[in-house]
Amino acid sequence: MKRTLNIAAAVLLAAAVLVSCEPGPAGLFALLEQEEPLDKGTAAFNANTAVFVTRLDTYYYAGVGSTLLRRLTTGGEWETVVDAGAPEGSIITAGVSDGTSFLYVSYSPSDALDESKRIRRTADGAAWSDYALSGIPVLDGPLADKSVQVQNLLLANGQLFAVAQYSTGTSSTDYKTFFSIYSDGGAGNFSPVLEDLECGLPSSIAYDTAGSDYWIVAGNTVLTNASGSWAEDSANVTAAGFSSTNPVLGVFFDDTPGTNAIIAAGTGKLWRLNTGGAYAASGTFGSSTRRLSSVILVPANGGLTDAVLVGVKSWASDSYTGYYEYDAADNATFDATLVPNSTWTMVADDSNYVTTLDDLSIEGFYYDDTPGEETLFARTVGGGLWSSTWDGSNWISGTKFGWDRE
Repeated sequence: MKRTLNIAAAVLLAAAVLVSCEPGPAGLFALLEQEEPLDKGTAAFNANTAVFVTRLDTYYYAGVGSTLLRRLTTGGEWETVVDAGAPEGSIITAGVSDGTSFLYVSYSPSDALDESKRIRRTADGAAWSDYALSGIPVLDGPLADKSVQVQNLLLANGQLFAVAQYSTGTSSTDYKTFFSIYSDGGAGNFSPVLEDLECGLPSSIAYDTAGSDYWIVAGNTVLTNASGSWAEDSANVTAAGFSSTNPVLGVFFDDTPGTNAIIAAGTGKLWRLNTGGAYAASGTFGSSTRRLSSVILVPANGGLTDAVLVGVKSWASDSYTGYYEYDAADNATFDATLVPNSTWTMVADDSNYVTTLDDLSIEGFYYDDTPGEETLFARTVGGGLWSSTWDGSNWISGTKFGWDRE
């Protein structure tokens, strides 16, 4: 009798397995695939957020936690980059490069007074040196006793900016964070652009080649030199309603002939940041509460005009994920009729990993437009680093359309 029961159980199990072969999220194979993805990706990226990805010479570089990695632009595995001079026990806060000269990496040292090691740079990924920080204080605040950390690096038009932060207070009732922005005059000789700002992290920069102006978005405000000197664009920021709960997080310059527009990603909408006039708003992207984290212009699949990708970042109060896209030609007549395009797909929603970008929160995009090696990266929040390559007509990952997990 026991043998008969075992045979019956085996038959039922076999039947269950056969049924599970059918497509669908409840299938046994689908569940196993979630446990053992087809491509786990690089271990350092898994379940983590890359704080940056950029190109220097023939390598892509990325920073995760305290680890710096790189791989060849033509493909291959990511390898750990050893900088023996980096501050011990530090966290990488940012990394930028012009693609050919230097890679700059900023750290938040465990020893906050180690001024010399807050920014390191390299020309080849092998030889590193401390980057002088003349002009950026080590201590700041009302009593000049608050340690200053370099929390971000911004690069546009060949100009390097360092974003420094210090905090005051010791409890939730009196704790405040202040940011200062410094521009590099060369060789690490920094001078203040704006100091002691009580705003969000200055996170993204764009350079308007048509007007020779810089624009920096900083959560609840927009910083610019469009008026002739650096300042918060207060009147337009107030009219747009930017705030700590309605932040603006990404910005880029569309230099397409006939457009020449600074486009910023806000909450629920995009904004055209006009010089000398009120900002123009797009239509709603998904909902009025979705935090749009980044915005970037890239080629589009199938011979269509260029596309704009708009990333969505999930915050503690929501669970919105993925990205939107629309025809970049709409930037020339930017107004409230501009909404996500649902009739064509710039990057196919396919992948060799069970979780696609539709399910992930987007921290930011990076696009390498080097001819013949065009690659688009998506930095996700706790979901690794993803990429897709341009073959001249379409975006692919390996031999198929879509994204690939690095």
